[in-house]
Amino acid sequence: MPTRKKILYVASTSSHLRQFHEPYLAALRERFDVRTMAAGDGVDFSVPFRKSMFSPRNIGAVRRIRKICRAERFEAVVVNTSLAAALVRFALRRVKPRPRVLNVVHGYLFSDPPQGLRDRFLLWVERKLAKQTDAIAVMNAHDLAAAQKNRLCGGEVRFLRGMGLPPAPIPEQSPELRRLFAAPKDLLLTFVGELSRRKNQVFLIRSVARLREEGIPARLLLVGEGRERKQLIRTIGKYGLGEAVFLVGRRDPVLPYLGVTDLYVSASRSEGLPFNIMEAMQCGLPILASAVRGQEDLLPAERLYPLDDADAFCAAVRRFWERNEPRGVGAVSYPNLNDYMLSSVFEENLKTLQIGGFL
Repeated sequence: MPTRKKILYVASTSSHLRQFHEPYLAALRERFDVRTMAAGDGVDFSVPFRKSMFSPRNIGAVRRIRKICRAERFEAVVVNTSLAAALVRFALRRVKPRPRVLNVVHGYLFSDPPQGLRDRFLLWVERKLAKQTDAIAVMNAHDLAAAQKNRLCGGEVRFLRGMGLPPAPIPEQSPELRRLFAAPKDLLLTFVGELSRRKNQVFLIRSVARLREEGIPARLLLVGEGRERKQLIRTIGKYGLGEAVFLVGRRDPVLPYLGVTDLYVSASRSEGLPFNIMEAMQCGLPILASAVRGQEDLLPAERLYPLDDADAFCAAVRRFWERNEPRGVGAVSYPNLNDYMLSSVFEENLKTLQIGGFL
């Protein structure tokens, strides 16, 4: 019986693998000897990736990755998430023979053309690692153009419509849960995501303060956790919004919180193909999101506003309120959502993971 090819499948956290990749891992394991690597439990190789790419502790992570890859002699590596993808490819520079590498890009962290020193550095890193990248799969039009223009791999660049949104029930609209955050007459805005500068929740808090000053009874529900929590709490206090903005931390499942939402909002500075937006679309919620890559790929122009433009955001919310537009679950239909469902993308994505005999 021939030996099955040995594959390493990597992400920054084990939760990322569980949330987005379990169907693909199950299918690949039918044909290959697949091992997983991430920070967290439930993986074959636990590596303590630090959240910041600049953390000196990641030097230890690189050494551990290199040691594992030399011992295991993988034939191919599939990397996901920016941090893990960079550190794994850096470690493989000194592994001989080097396995083939597919970089599944869930959203580049740089703008192209670069907007500042950070963007230029991150683009420089990707260019330096292009020799350790045999193929790339991207999830939005901006990243597709950036990968092709800057020649960020030695082979072809493929396009994915995300990893696939699984079917989910329509959330219940619980009056009891709703009363914890808003009265029936209020306008409850919700965002689900890591509390971070990139997700830009501070913009939403400031905008809610402005909307309330203008007489719109807006309230904001932020679901998620992250390093910006303390800063966001300070901002809430600064604007006197302790009774209007709620930080509820991580919630699983998140559907009950979408079920009590009137208008889903996002102020994100960049995205790959945002799963939270797709979940809101699946619930039929009206959405107002910043016009950035990923969100532009999913939403029509009338549901987008210019990034960090408080005037445009507040004007759009005001129109929504004054026109008494349909709100909450089932208010809006998104015909394009079917293109991003797991059932629609699974087979094509599985082929991409085996790109040109890659595996």
